[in-house]
Amino acid sequence: MAIPEAIKALKPTDYGSVEIRCISGHFYVYEISSKWNPSKRKACKVTGKSLGKITLEDGFIPNTYGMRRIMPLHPIVKNYGAYAILSQLSGNLENRLKECFPDIYREISVVSMLQLVTGCHGKRIKREFEASYLNDIHPDLACSDYTVRTLIGKLGSRSGDMTSFMRSSMKSGSKLLFDGTSIFTRADDSYAQKGYNPDHKQETQVRLLYIFDRSSFMPVFYRMVPGNITDKTALKETISASGCHNCIIIADKGFYSKKNISFLMENKITFILPLQYNTRLIPDEFVENPDDHKFDGCFPYKGRNIWYKTLDSGIQGNKVYIFRDDKRKMQAEVSFLQKKEADYDGMESASIFDDARRGMFAFISNTGFSPKQIYMTYKERWDVEQCFDYLKNAIQIGASYKRTNEELEAWSFINHISLLYFYGVVKLLRENDLSSTYSPEDILSMGKNIYRVRDNLVSKSNRLSEIPKKDLELLQCLGISLSE
Repeated sequence: MAIPEAIKALKPTDYGSVEIRCISGHFYVYEISSKWNPSKRKACKVTGKSLGKITLEDGFIPNTYGMRRIMPLHPIVKNYGAYAILSQLSGNLENRLKECFPDIYREISVVSMLQLVTGCHGKRIKREFEASYLNDIHPDLACSDYTVRTLIGKLGSRSGDMTSFMRSSMKSGSKLLFDGTSIFTRADDSYAQKGYNPDHKQETQVRLLYIFDRSSFMPVFYRMVPGNITDKTALKETISASGCHNCIIIADKGFYSKKNISFLMENKITFILPLQYNTRLIPDEFVENPDDHKFDGCFPYKGRNIWYKTLDSGIQGNKVYIFRDDKRKMQAEVSFLQKKEADYDGMESASIFDDARRGMFAFISNTGFSPKQIYMTYKERWDVEQCFDYLKNAIQIGASYKRTNEELEAWSFINHISLLYFYGVVKLLRENDLSSTYSPEDILSMGKNIYRVRDNLVSKSNRLSEIPKKDLELLQCLGISLSE
């Protein structure tokens, strides 16, 4: 017999997963759970004890066991603040996920937030989920180790949907910042290859290329490449994959090559690319000339002089912008002398004047900007290292066990969504000019100490744990609302 809708509407919500059964014309409520069945290789439903019955006249009537279940000895305490903060600052992130992943968008969102707040993996994730406010919002999600692995399996086969999600963030006319980082790993997949680490030693790694939108302070696109692929080699394909157009690309060192310049020019993409320290695009005669009159002029920046020179590069209208930072030059000379003193135990060695390029750096660009505009535009690069520190330290994308490429791609996407939640906090602090006073971790730490408390399963009301006055005032100032 089908369960009438009027009876379904009376199903209790205080016991977790339950089902209604019709027995001899009466409607009873039973606990249900799931358990892995090795022979069927899937999770099967397990029916537990009866909790009571439902009638149209009296609603749900708990039996003795049901009464014991709804009268715990201790209050129910759920981690609340950090998840509430992330949800409120995420904008339309969940709706965007729903458009691309209508069947698993909630799971992606929940796992991403749990990873950001707790840094947990594997079997711990279920315990953290059940102890969180997210469990109250999504009581039907299991979030066990098995269900997370199932989620990763589904995501790994949907690379097109992951790319579509990221491409939806690419806006025409944006300033896009390109940067890359290495994730060192022992994972056994084709992405993990020997590549050079910051100390110029080869190590097994995966390379991540990230694109940030300058106006929104958000990461918008990433691409994972094998660890033996250099940034300049991967730039063309990353631009093509992202679908960016009519944008200004501002890249970090390591992306410049003649092939990349040709590609950018052919596709009518505006760019500012820093050149390597020893670039041949700075003429030797310019470097060796000690007269400051070789520069076109200088401008002040944070209490020091920045000297500049503009040179034509080729016949396509590109220009090379050469700068010298006097403070940077002095710091480089001091560092040089300290290193030589340590290396040679105080003995006189190479001259401080041997390298005339100290303090110099250069860019190639087709923007037509003035030298000061080029310099200031590049200096606007906010600290993307914060992003990479988070990826490496909080998420730990690398693993000491075997992973397929598809699993690594899926985890990278989970990490990306987690990063979007994180940058919701970054953006809020920047908009309120509080970046120098508070870090995103400070705000999340405040949230981790805020709980929602319910006296028992019967009670419908919640209360918040005590919040220090200073923390509460800051959160209210930032527009974050914490409801009981």
